[in-house]
Amino acid sequence: MTAKLSTGVTYAGPFFQITSETTIEELTPLWTGWGDRWRWRGWTYWGPSQSTLTHYSGRVLANLTGADGQMRCHFRLMRSSAGMAGGGQGRCQLPGGTIIDATFPPT
Repeated sequence: MTAKLSTGVTYAGPFFQITSETTIEELTPLWTGWGDRWRWRGWTYWGPSQSTLTHYSGRVLANLTGADGQMRCHFRLMRSSAGMAGGGQGRCQLPGGTIIDATFPPT
């Protein structure tokens, strides 16, 4: 996934659609670069636990890297059966802790 902010900064990295078959082990790349900061700044349900799978089931999580660090995102899909192509909306947390709303249209 690639995200370009209005400031021109670009972030890219893996995204994961959470289903009933997803395991914590499959999500390991989501915490790369966060160290123990995945608990950081009140980002609820972001960490390697069963509560993450339960809370985000049917949604997409992403851990994106930019020149200034990591950005983490969670999205609710508009049409989950279509995956990311069906569009969605959610929130992302920038490296400094700022949380922004994010949307992507269906393709």
